[in-house]
Amino acid sequence: MENYIFIGASFLVVVLLFIFALFKFVLSNKPKDREYEIDFQSAFGMETVMMVLDSTQSSLEDLQQAMDKLFEDYDRISPSKQQIKNVLIALSLHKNAEKDIIMNTQEKFEERNPDLKHELERAVMKGLNARGINNFKKRK
Repeated sequence: MENYIFIGASFLVVVLLFIFALFKFVLSNKPKDREYEIDFQSAFGMETVMMVLDSTQSSLEDLQQAMDKLFEDYDRISPSKQQIKNVLIALSLHKNAEKDIIMNTQEKFEERNPDLKHELERAVMKGLNARGINNFKKRK
């Protein structure tokens, strides 16, 4: 009889711990805190752009704001050829990036660096292929 009471109490404790863990970790509706807080007005540079692009929590609006600020301060930042390609690859890879932001960013880089046109296209395709998007058509 004592064994049945011990087994029943143990089972009850395990079930209660499971329910607590389920509510605490799985069903919690509390939104996650941001990985970063970016002040786009001060100390903006390539590190800031890459931080936004590398964060999985960046929304489409965050991405657009970072790209707008990058081109606003383009002459001051003067990104290198490799940094430009890294931005395009990271943007193409980002789960929240849509066709328009990718294409607009590529076109703006091409306007400022016409000699890099083919390399920039390859960078975008590399990012999209890694993301699993193979039928991405460039708009005319």
